[in-house]
Amino acid sequence: MQFARITILAALLEMCSCSGLAPKEVIPPPKVILGATLIDGTGRPPIVNSIVIVHVGKVLVATASAGVTIPEKAEITNAVGLYVTPVNTGSRLEYGAPADLLLLQANPLDNPLILSNPMRVMKTGEWMNARK
Repeated sequence: MQFARITILAALLEMCSCSGLAPKEVIPPPKVILGATLIDGTGRPPIVNSIVIVHVGKVLVATASAGVTIPEKAEITNAVGLYVTPVNTGSRLEYGAPADLLLLQANPLDNPLILSNPMRVMKTGEWMNARK
């Protein structure tokens, strides 16, 4: 009798774990950097008033903001007057690229030393504390 109870209990636990009652992975909302001057690392001229959309650690959009729809529930960073560029020199900020970004107060093309003093740093799609 006890063996039957244990077998039934084990079967019920297995059914629950397979039926979707187990905890689901939480996917963070997209992150949007809006209004910055985009220096994308491709050699193209900087794009003023850009939009960069990042989701699950990857760049989805990096272009001029005109006509781009912001996803629902996105976390928006107002970056008007700032510059956004890839963390690594030689990297390109384009679709599918790792979302490793710097948010800067000045144009790094005019003053490369500004790269060592970012306002914010994004690593694999998550903001880090650059300074307190």
